[in-house]
Amino acid sequence: FSTLGWPEETEDLKCFYPTSVLVTGFDIIFFWVARMIMMGLKFRGEVPFKQVYINPLIRDTEGKIMSKSKGNVIDPLTIVEEYGSDALRITLTSITIQGNFICLSEERIKGFRNFTNKIWNVSRFSIMNLTDFDIDKIEKEKLKMTLVDKWIISKLIETIKKSTECLNEYKYGEAAKIIYEFTWNEFCDWYIEFSKPKLYQEKDTIERRTSQYILWFVLENTLRLLHPFMPFITEEIWQKLPHKGESIMVSPWPKYKEEYENKDAENKMDKIMSIIKTIR
Repeated sequence: FSTLGWPEETEDLKCFYPTSVLVTGFDIIFFWVARMIMMGLKFRGEVPFKQVYINPLIRDTEGKIMSKSKGNVIDPLTIVEEYGSDALRITLTSITIQGNFICLSEERIKGFRNFTNKIWNVSRFSIMNLTDFDIDKIEKEKLKMTLVDKWIISKLIETIKKSTECLNEYKYGEAAKIIYEFTWNEFCDWYIEFSKPKLYQEKDTIERRTSQYILWFVLENTLRLLHPFMPFITEEIWQKLPHKGESIMVSPWPKYKEEYENKDAENKMDKIMSIIKTIR
């Protein structure tokens, strides 16, 4: 509170103290967290924060503390230069667990670099097939959704629900994994392939317009889900899509809508995909 102007009753002090969450490491709970609480109670008569989020410390692949003398340090600047900051950011988020430390390796970062490339390529394909798409001219009541369309919307809504619940409980790693699985598996690997026959139809057919709308809707919502974990690539892609607002950073978090859930479509698609996998 001293940085906010205390002992004067400044506007910053009134606005930002007490705060809601303190983020810290387990190694300084007594030397920092406990003493902040004691000082807050002593001089302000109130606890400075309501919740404490203990983040794990980063170690090497063998669980050892990184140090220059051991030669096991992973330089974040070098990693960002090689793989991009988004890849590093989502890697660290995805492997975050409720424990004392996490093991980081360059191989994991490479894997999420590939995920970044996947998003870029799928978005490029989508944008190429949305050149004649105008969201303001779409009449939703006239769209003819197929089983695949209903399925992907239902899976998106499920992803929104589960990831939101995880974030509200500070389970950032689980939220990132849920969004990752949906993006790579359901959306990129399955829906994009299923949508191609309709997208390649002649312009202005209701089937093509429906596929364009679903493609735009799912991609735009997926980008907003991914944005906290991968801010740069999602902003770049979002700006090239039909959108409202100046930046994805200030766009609202996707909302869960129960009426979009369709378990019947999910069950039917599970059977279809199982057959396809068996044939392959």
